[in-house]
Amino acid sequence: MTNRKKGIRGFFQSKIVLYVFGLLFVIVLWEIISLSTGQSFLPEFFSCLARAFSMLAIGRTYEAIGYTLLRLFLALLGSGVVGILLGTLAGYYRALETFLQPLITVLRAFPTVAMVLLLIVFVPMAPVWVVSFVVFPVLYQATLEGSRQTLEAYSMLIRLRGKNRVSNITKVILPLSVDNISLGFVQALGLGMKVEIMAETFSYSTNEIGLGQMIMSSYQTVDYERLMALVLISLFLILLLEGILKLAKGKIHKLILGE
Repeated sequence: MTNRKKGIRGFFQSKIVLYVFGLLFVIVLWEIISLSTGQSFLPEFFSCLARAFSMLAIGRTYEAIGYTLLRLFLALLGSGVVGILLGTLAGYYRALETFLQPLITVLRAFPTVAMVLLLIVFVPMAPVWVVSFVVFPVLYQATLEGSRQTLEAYSMLIRLRGKNRVSNITKVILPLSVDNISLGFVQALGLGMKVEIMAETFSYSTNEIGLGQMIMSSYQTVDYERLMALVLISLFLILLLEGILKLAKGKIHKLILGE
């Protein structure tokens, strides 16, 4: 009986089971809000889900998804390169961290909507730049913390390696900061997707093909079921990409550290 209780307890403590229950809770909450408002505020979940699957049979949807993901990946790539470089150096050189702090504070505090409205007027490919500016502090901070923690934990090893600072950074600090950098990318991915779609929505008049443009089109035609179906597609994409990134995290860690 004891083993059976332990087995049942272990089942309900499983991460997969808890995740499934979490998804069911979200669906139930969605349905409660939908039914309590007569579906005027939020369409019924399974109707939106069916609409999402029907939209995935249309080539136009995949074109929009492709453009949105392309802009998102360009933004993450650019911000990632700069954020990892500066975050690693700032962890090693405290003076650089202090120098960059005002910039990071401004980028974090700057209203995203204002940034979108300014950039869509003056800058080509505005959504890419908006996402880059928003996720850069996330990637920089994650790398900075990893660099700082590594420097503190392996200070003796770094001293033994001598004064070759470039070698210390590239062969010790950066490889051992992989976990923090990976976590930063996971956080930046979801945030970047939200900002990308918002930027595309505000850039509707500039013909920025993407999920944001389709969402704005649904809003203008008062097709809220289609709008929420697009939201579900966006959420599925984020869950899929985050899952792939988390699965790749261990392999990237082994590859860099040579384990």
